[in-house]
Amino acid sequence: MEISESGRLDGGAIRSRLVLNFPGFENIGTEACLDRLYHCAEKTGDVFNFVVKPLGATQSDGASNAIREFEACGTDWNVRSRVVQFDWYDIVESYENRPFPIGFIQNLTKYLVIFGDGTLRRYLKASRLYFVFSIYPIVLMFLFALLAGVVANALVGAMGLSGTNGLIAGLLCWIVLWLLLCRWPGDYLFLNTTISNWGFAWDLTNRKNARIAERMARFGDVVAKEIKVSGHDEIVVCGHSLGCVWAISALSLALEKDPDLLDCKQVGFLSLGSSHLKIALCEEAGWLRSHLRSVLDEPSVYWHEFQSKDDVIAFYKAHPFNPIDIVEFSARCKVDRVRFKHGMSLKRYRAMKRSLYFTHNQYVRYYEKPVSFDFYIRLFGPISVSELAENPDLIHQLTGAAANAAAVG
Repeated sequence: MEISESGRLDGGAIRSRLVLNFPGFENIGTEACLDRLYHCAEKTGDVFNFVVKPLGATQSDGASNAIREFEACGTDWNVRSRVVQFDWYDIVESYENRPFPIGFIQNLTKYLVIFGDGTLRRYLKASRLYFVFSIYPIVLMFLFALLAGVVANALVGAMGLSGTNGLIAGLLCWIVLWLLLCRWPGDYLFLNTTISNWGFAWDLTNRKNARIAERMARFGDVVAKEIKVSGHDEIVVCGHSLGCVWAISALSLALEKDPDLLDCKQVGFLSLGSSHLKIALCEEAGWLRSHLRSVLDEPSVYWHEFQSKDDVIAFYKAHPFNPIDIVEFSARCKVDRVRFKHGMSLKRYRAMKRSLYFTHNQYVRYYEKPVSFDFYIRLFGPISVSELAENPDLIHQLTGAAANAAAVG
């Protein structure tokens, strides 16, 4: 590859990048996220023949984000990346770590709303696979209820109780057994994590948690500040799962403060197993639909979304905008449906598939084979998000060997 006088590489690649990275619903802090990012980048470097190293210590404001600078060096290219890792794990923790069964019941009541307000029907219309994930908790709880009922009835019969006493004892026994099953094997089957996720999603949709609103405003301030002073060749905004909602809103709030913020900027928006439709398809989420439209109205923004048939937690085969009646944005949008197994060893792929959430997180993990949907080549490599989206075969230039294009799922 040849480097031009402007510092850009032929084929739309770059030498410096600002990365604004918004994680999904994970109960880990920014330092751990950045350490994982560095580890995965090293693994990706082994595949794509580059070396990555951190430059200096991590900078942190102690409230909403941490920043770490990296340098990646290939055989004939060099890229410096400033990674701003946003932080909302304390909010995740507040939903996941509520005492059982009080927290479970609180989040459960919020989850059940989707069955009565038309949201579930809209999920089915947008993505059948996501509809299956949406009903997974209630199906599991129904099966637990049946099992608890059988056991409770047997216990009451063994105690020789009948009439009112038998009814009361049976009901109490059924409730206790059902809750025990929801706790375990519910934890093993990700029931509590999923219900906590829905509890957060309801509060986010309805803007019922002041901490969420405060954090979103803070994110908007940080995004505005970082982009304003950025002299990087490319800005990459990354949103994984529900992190995509934070990314959309933070960028929209930054644009509210400065409508000219993205002028003369090259912005790639990476939507990775996004859950933005989980919120945007709710009737009360007009605020998110408005934020999304304001981001898409920016001519400098290129949206690249990855979906996978392996992942039931994302909206597989759903267009990212059409289900919410944003139909005019297509020229600067690319949706790739990929199969994780094309970039992984069979052993690692099978281990991943044992967990819904490990699978859902694979978008931001490393691959052992050169695939064009690799996340870290977009953070540290010399090819821009938009150019690699439109010309995935460009990664051949980084490996010197044939690499797999994004495999259609």
